Amino acid sequence: MTDLTITDNVLLFLVLIFIILLAPILSRQARLPGVVGIIIAGIAVGPNGFNIIAMTPAIELLGAVGLLYIMLLAGLDINLLDFKKNKNKSILFGLITFIIPQVFGTILFKLMGFSWTASILIASMFASHTLVAYPIIKKLGIVKNRAVLTTVGGTLVADTLALLVLAVVARSVDGVLNFNFWLTLTLFSTIYFVIAIYLLPLLGRFFFRFVDDGIVQFHFVLVIAFLCAYMARLIGIEPIVGAFIAGLVLNRIVPRASQLMNRVQFFGDSFFIPLFLLYIGMIVDIEVLLTSPTSWIIMGTMLTANVITKYVSSKITQKIYGFTKAEGWVIFGLSTTEAAATLAATFVGLRLGIIGDEILNGVILMIMVTCIVGPWIVEFYGKKIAHEDEGENFKSAKLPNILIPVYNPTKVPNLLSVALILKENMINKISVLSVITDQSNVTDEMEKVDLMLNEASEYAISAGVEINTLKRIDVNAANSITRAALEEQADFILIGWKGKVTAQERVFGSVLDQILEHSSQSVFICKLDKSIKTNSRIVAYIPTLSIKEPGFYPVLKTLLSLAKGLNAPLLLTMEDKISDIISQTIKKEKTNVEISFHKYSNYKNQLNELSSILRKNDMIFVFGARQQTMSWIPFSDKIPKQYSIRFRDFNFIIAYPGIPYDKNDGFVNEFPVH
Repeated sequence: MTDLTITDNVLLFLVLIFIILLAPILSRQARLPGVVGIIIAGIAVGPNGFNIIAMTPAIELLGAVGLLYIMLLAGLDINLLDFKKNKNKSILFGLITFIIPQVFGTILFKLMGFSWTASILIASMFASHTLVAYPIIKKLGIVKNRAVLTTVGGTLVADTLALLVLAVVARSVDGVLNFNFWLTLTLFSTIYFVIAIYLLPLLGRFFFRFVDDGIVQFHFVLVIAFLCAYMARLIGIEPIVGAFIAGLVLNRIVPRASQLMNRVQFFGDSFFIPLFLLYIGMIVDIEVLLTSPTSWIIMGTMLTANVITKYVSSKITQKIYGFTKAEGWVIFGLSTTEAAATLAATFVGLRLGIIGDEILNGVILMIMVTCIVGPWIVEFYGKKIAHEDEGENFKSAKLPNILIPVYNPTKVPNLLSVALILKENMINKISVLSVITDQSNVTDEMEKVDLMLNEASEYAISAGVEINTLKRIDVNAANSITRAALEEQADFILIGWKGKVTAQERVFGSVLDQILEHSSQSVFICKLDKSIKTNSRIVAYIPTLSIKEPGFYPVLKTLLSLAKGLNAPLLLTMEDKISDIISQTIKKEKTNVEISFHKYSNYKNQLNELSSILRKNDMIFVFGARQQTMSWIPFSDKIPKQYSIRFRDFNFIIAYPGIPYDKNDGFVNEFPVH
């Protein structure tokens, strides 16, 4: 240790945070990815640089935790519904983009004098890929492009195979690849995957059903991630594989547009992952990098092998599926960048002694180059795709606004959870309204309302979304809500319901009935007694006459967005006569939702039939009908009461379509009225 080495813990933490703050800023100024800047900073301050920060056990612990956190986020970020919808294309591309680099790289590095074990491990480093350029895809608005969906799904296949190769290589270091080895690995791995895939989701939904504290839920996610990682180590698989599996398992019960997901990502992006990148830089031997040509030769070889094999893979996929030239280049740009899985394999290989410093340095240089070139290619050719698709998938349509009247503080988080999911997929603005009707004690009531709206605002902000809060004083809450909906140009009203109907109340109660009678917006009556994270599927009931409502299509689109945001399969129940119409319309929407259909065999006994297909963790979504509308029948008014009695243990939403939407707003009723 030199005199520059920091020994004071407070100063050490200050320097670490300062580097995490400053390095990405300087990187962006130099037009480099933030990941590159933090690695370079690690090289500079580490033991092989100016030795400002010593390689202590605490730093090693933070680096190891950061690596597991990267793999957890990789699993959480993968859209399993996108993968399922394009699974054939994704599986083929994933196999192509893994096998070609793996085989070519293994042979190449074996010819260069490396052992078979090292050659296989090095090849797996660029057989996987990380979607570093995916934020560019989002900004360009081409997330639903066929080539993008194929590449995103293929990432799951390629990275999983690369991690399995890593697991086998790592386990073979201390043993022999004989029959007993493969039998033991297969048996224990099968038991592990069965427990992880089938039992952990049940545990997660059970936990979220009874615990609604966001911090505690975040701690639960961490416990599951590190439990899976540790159990993987016990059976002889690398812990990073376990963390990746934990992300996939929690994928469906942690919605992307949720407060919990925002917490998980924020904590990782702001702390654990930067510290891991810093740690990677600290273990780079700058002296070897500057004095040994071997590192540069290995980097050049790895980079060349990466570029050639990924280019060939993208071109093969382009030819097979008839993608355009621009789409082929986007596939190449997305799949050529290396980061998370590559760093994981490098870290494990170095720890096990399979590779040395020259490979580590070569990998770091390869990551830097691909993280610069890949995003540039994606941006250049992604703009061409956006231009080619203009007028079909990227209409400049007005996004709808949503108004949420609130009166019970305990129901606000569940209502906001639904709104935040819709905000991610289709909603422009969220407004939360509270109406004071008790004018005898306005001051106290105003304090309660301010507290409730502040809590709602904090909840939304913690999920990365800003909301508009409103308060009104009015003797009639329904009138105030309908006026606010007009003032805020709301297209949807999302409101909670206690789930009880008295003899004096017509359908829901005086306020909700008046809103339905006087509002022109689509109204979603929500009975959400449990967190929506506990819902693993949405079962929607569509009455036959609903499709004749002019506002039916926006509600259907909202239902699809809700299913997409929850990563939940959607079961549509309806009469046979309208199933083809709905199926064709959904196909035109090109939504990435797993959809199945159930056709009623006994129309007169729908509640019993619906009960027979419901599962414990389902959410029910019902299309309702207002009086004097085209789809209203006397039975319509009985639906809320019957559902509240029959399905009181389920979350459910009763949606009432609103007025027709103008074509310029992007919502058009596509259903024929006979």
